[in-house]
Amino acid sequence: MRIYETMFIVNPELDDETREDIANRVKTWIEEKVKGTIRKFDRWGMRQLAFRVNKFYQGDYTVVLFDAEPYSLKALEEMYRITPEIFRWMIFRREDIEKHPPVEKAEETSNEEKNVNSETSEVPVENSSPDESESKGSSEGEDS
Repeated sequence: MRIYETMFIVNPELDDETREDIANRVKTWIEEKVKGTIRKFDRWGMRQLAFRVNKFYQGDYTVVLFDAEPYSLKALEEMYRITPEIFRWMIFRREDIEKHPPVEKAEETSNEEKNVNSETSEVPVENSSPDESESKGSSEGEDS
């Protein structure tokens, strides 16, 4: 299986519920017809388009990261073509993720270690070193 990402833009004149239903329909289509496994389903919502497309200046964006076989992408492409509410789409292969998978778990554990270390290493400034407290005390006395 290969990793793919698709982004599609839905007609902004539709109500929120209809746009959400279309996004969920694409998600279901990827799982059932394309036989893909969804890794990430990200609804961006309404965004300004870079230029006018048809009569629209805005669109409802959705980005989906999924695993699928290359031959099964035609089913998704066909679904986009027959859905008039989706006026722009793109599907591309994510070779960067295939070759170098993200190490999310390692990042999470290192963040947890940082939090633990920062909690245990917090020392009040007054107790940090005797030299600093002496110089701090002498400078306070001079200001008075």
